[in-house]
Formats: sequence, structure tokens, C-alpha cells
Amino acid sequence: MKPWMRCRAVALIAAMLLLSGCGTSPTGDAANNGGMLTWQQANEEYRATVEDFPFELMNGDKFPEHMPKAQAASSLYTKGSGEGQAYFYWQCSVERNILDNSQTNTEQAGKSLLQLRKLLDADWFKTYYEDRDGTFENDVIGKSELGDYSTMREFYDSDCTWYRQENGLSQ
Repeated sequence: MKPWMRCRAVALIAAMLLLSGCGTSPTGDAANNGGMLTWQQANEEYRATVEDFPFELMNGDKFPEHMPKAQAASSLYTKGSGEGQAYFYWQCSVERNILDNSQTNTEQAGKSLLQLRKLLDADWFKTYYEDRDGTFENDVIGKSELGDYSTMREFYDSDCTWYRQENGLSQ
């Protein structure tokens, strides 16, 4: 498996865990959930993160009021899930701006790539985003800086469903 595919698989698994939770609790009581968060707690984490988010969204985007809920009402979420939803939403906003401008306004795409690079230094990215091979930096950002947006397009198409739904964009 190519290193970027392995990283993409890890990122997709992380995104699925962030969106759907890792377990269920019949009571929804976080104290009995082994440190896991209920949706309400993860959503509080999300809301606190977007309230003081360090970077600006692009395209006139606004953060949704709530993060998405898992299908099972009793799903549990790992610590950092709410924060992760905010960072993924921002990442998708920036990637959309880059991809939309890549052929028509390369200067704007380049400025947006510089914004996306900020993610690499974010505490959330360093703590929760597993990218041992540097795939996100090298294949998503690095290749895009050289004019090859194919890997970024793949990440955007596979990882930004919630973002596209919230903004009325076609799949």
C-alpha cells in the first residue's frame, strides 16, 4: 500500500471514529463510560473550539451550531472528537477554496495553501492526527504547492461530506 493511501486510510478511520463514536452506553453517563464522551459532551467540546477557533473559515463559511450526531443515540466519543470536528470543518473550507481557485486564481490558491499549512502546527493536529509518514504535509499540501491537486481532491471528496452537506454543495 502506498504511504499516502495508508495515511488516508488512517485519516478516514479517525474521521469515522470522530463522527460515529467508539462505543455505546445505555445510560449516556460519562462517569461510567471509561473517560469517553457522550454526544452532548463532545458537542460542548466542539462549540468551545469554534467559539475561539484560531483560523478563519473561507468562502464565507460559518461553523454549524452543532457537530453531527452518530446514528446510534448511545454512541460514545473520544476526547478531542468535538475539537476534531471543528478542525476538519475548517480544513474542508480551506481545501475547497484551494481547489476552487487552483485553475483560475493561483495566487489565491497559494495563499490558502499557506493557511492550510497552519494546521500542521496546531496542537490538535499534533495530538490527534496520525500522520507518521508526513502524507498530509507532503502529498496533500506539498504536491498542491507544485500544482498537483489530485491527492487534495481525493481527501476533500472522501473526508468533507459533512462540510459539503452543511454548505449545500453537490457530492
